[in-house]
Amino acid sequence: MENNEDKAEELETLNEDNVNKVNKEIDLDLKEYDTQCGIGGYKPKWLQKLASKKSYVLIYGLLGLYETSLASYYIGIISTIEKRFRFPSSISGLMTSTWDIGTLVASIVVAYHGTTAHKTKWCAFGITIAALSCFLRYLPHFIYGPGDTVNFVSSNSSSPIENLCNNINPKLENCSFNTEGAVAFTIIIISLLLLGVGTTPYYSLGAAYLDDNVSKNKFPFLFSLVVCVRFLGPTLGFLISSYTLSIYIDPENKPSFGQDDPRWIGAWYLGWNPLGLIGLIISFFMALFPRMLPRELERRKTMKLTKVENNRSLKDFKETLMRLSKNKIFMYNSFSSTIGMLALIGFWIFMPKYIETQFRKTASEANLMTGTIGLVSTALGVISSGALISKFKPRPTYLAAWNVFTEAIIIITYLCFAYLGCYKNDLHGDYAEDKSWNLITECNSGCNCSQYINYSPVCSMDKTMTFYSACHAGCTNWYKENNTKIYENCSCIDGGLGSATDGPCPVQCQHDYVIFLALLCLMEFLMSTGRAGNTIIQYRAVNPNDKSVSIAITSTIFCLFSFIPGPIFYGMLLDLSCTVWGITCGKTGNCWLYDGQKMRYLMNFTAAGLMFVATLLDVGVLLNVGKLKIYDEDLKKNEENEDNQPFLKKLKNINKFMVNNS
Repeated sequence: MENNEDKAEELETLNEDNVNKVNKEIDLDLKEYDTQCGIGGYKPKWLQKLASKKSYVLIYGLLGLYETSLASYYIGIISTIEKRFRFPSSISGLMTSTWDIGTLVASIVVAYHGTTAHKTKWCAFGITIAALSCFLRYLPHFIYGPGDTVNFVSSNSSSPIENLCNNINPKLENCSFNTEGAVAFTIIIISLLLLGVGTTPYYSLGAAYLDDNVSKNKFPFLFSLVVCVRFLGPTLGFLISSYTLSIYIDPENKPSFGQDDPRWIGAWYLGWNPLGLIGLIISFFMALFPRMLPRELERRKTMKLTKVENNRSLKDFKETLMRLSKNKIFMYNSFSSTIGMLALIGFWIFMPKYIETQFRKTASEANLMTGTIGLVSTALGVISSGALISKFKPRPTYLAAWNVFTEAIIIITYLCFAYLGCYKNDLHGDYAEDKSWNLITECNSGCNCSQYINYSPVCSMDKTMTFYSACHAGCTNWYKENNTKIYENCSCIDGGLGSATDGPCPVQCQHDYVIFLALLCLMEFLMSTGRAGNTIIQYRAVNPNDKSVSIAITSTIFCLFSFIPGPIFYGMLLDLSCTVWGITCGKTGNCWLYDGQKMRYLMNFTAAGLMFVATLLDVGVLLNVGKLKIYDEDLKKNEENEDNQPFLKKLKNINKFMVNNS
C-alpha cells in the first residue's frame, strides 16, 4: 500500500514539474513581445504614454475615418469622372472593382502571414501605399487639364449658333478623348489597385490587434467607438467632394449655366493631394505602436496565455483553412455578410448618382446629402448597440436574431425605395423599335440634328418639356435677356411659335425626396446597430489562434463575391436604364439621361432579393450560435474546464492504479 502511495506521489510530482516547465516556457514567450512605442531603436520614455488601448482606439479610429473618407470621396466624384472622360457606368464600376482586386491579392498574403505579423507596422505600411495612390489619382488632371468640354460650355462659346435648327455645320470631331479616356482609365485602375492593397491590413489586422489587446467584455464598446469614428469618414469624404464639385473644373472659365445643369463638371481632382498628405501623417503615428500593449502582456502572464507559434508552416495554414471551412457559424456568417454587402454596395457606390437622377439634384447637393443624412442615425446606432452589448451582455442568439430582424426591415425599405422618385420623364422624344430613345420626331426632322451634338438641354417656356438641344426643339434663333439665353421660333413648341430657355426644366418632387431620406436614415440606423454584434459573433466563432486568418478569409470572400462583381453588376444595371447616350467618335460614351423608374426597379428589387438571401443565411447563424462563448466570464469558465481536464484525468489514473494494486 505504501508502495502505491509513493508511486502516486511520484506521478503527481512529475506532473507538477511539467506544469512548471510549461509556465516557464510561457513566460519566455511573453518576454519576446515588443511592448515599447517607437520606430526602430528610437523608443524614448516620453513616447511610452502612447502604448495604451485608449491611444490605439484613437489612432485606429482616425485611420478608419481616413480610409472611409477616401472611399466616399472617390464615390462622390464617380459621376463627374464619367462625364469628364466619357465613361459609361459599367466602366466606372470596373474601375471601382480593381480596388477590391488589390484587396483580394493582399488578403491572401495577410491570411498567411497576418497571425505572426507586427500588425500595427503592417497597417502603417498599408496606409502609406494608400496615401501615395491619392497622388496618382490626381495625375490624369495634371496631364490633360479640364479637357475640350470647357471650350464648348464657355460663356463665350459660339455653340448656341452651331446648335440651332438647320445651322449644324459638319465638323471633325476631336477624338483626343479616346486617348485621354484610355490613359485616365489606366492610371485610375492602377491607383485603385494600390489603394486596395494598402487598406487591407487595416481591416484584417487592425481589428484583430484591438481584440487581442483589450478584455472581451470591453471589446464591443471600444469597437463601437472605433466604428463610430470610422463612420465620420464617409461624411468627411462626401463633404469634400461636395465642395470640390461646386467649383467648376476650370475655375478661370466660368460656364453660362449653373450646377443644376447636367453639363456642369466639377473640380473632381482637388481633394486628392490633401488626402494623400493626411494619410502619410496618420501612418507615422500607427507605426509607433508596439507588437503588444504592456497591459495585455501582464494579463497574458496572469492568465498563462501562450502566443501563437512564430514559425507558421504551410501545413498549419491548411489545417486552419479546414477548421474554418467546417465551422458552420463562421461560414454562415461570412456568406450572409457577403451577400448582404452585395445588396448594399450598389447604393454605397452609386448613391450620389441615384439621388442626382431620381430627385434631380446637383452633384454637389447629392454628395452633401449622402454624406450628412445618415451621420446621426449611424453614430447613434453604433454607440448605443455597443454600449448595450457591453452592459447587458445579451446571449449570441439575441444578437443573431436582431440581425435577422434588421435585414427584414431593410428588405421592406428597398421595396419602398422602388416607388419613390420623380416619375415624370419630360425629355422630348419617344421609344424606337429597338427600345432606344429617339430624339428625332416630325417637328424637328428637317433640322439635320446630328447625333454628335453635345448635350445642351433647353426647356420650353411653360416648363413642361425638355429638349436635348435647341436644334432638337427646332429653334432657329436666340438672344440674351438678363444673362439668360432665350431660343425662339422653335418648331416643336406651340406650333413653331414657342420659345425655350437654356438648361433642363425644373422638376418638383420634394415630398418623395423627404420620405426617401427618412427611410434612408432608418436603414442606416438598423444596419449600424447590428455591426457590433455581428463582429463579435464572427470573432468568437473561431479559435483565437485562427482569428487573423479568419478575418483575411472573410475579406477574400467579400472581394470575390461582393466587392469585385458588385460595382460592375450595378454599373451594368444603371447602363440598362440609360435613355440618352453621348456619342464620341462613333463610340458610346457617358450616359446623359436615365429612365428614373426603370433605374429604381432594377436597383431596388435586385437589392431586396439579395438581402432576402442574406437573411436566410443569418437564420442559419441563429440556429447554430446558441452555445457560443462570447464574453470574458464564459471564456474563463471554458478555459478553467479545459485546464482541469488533465488534473481530473490524472486523479482518475491514480485511482485506477491504486484499485488495481490494492
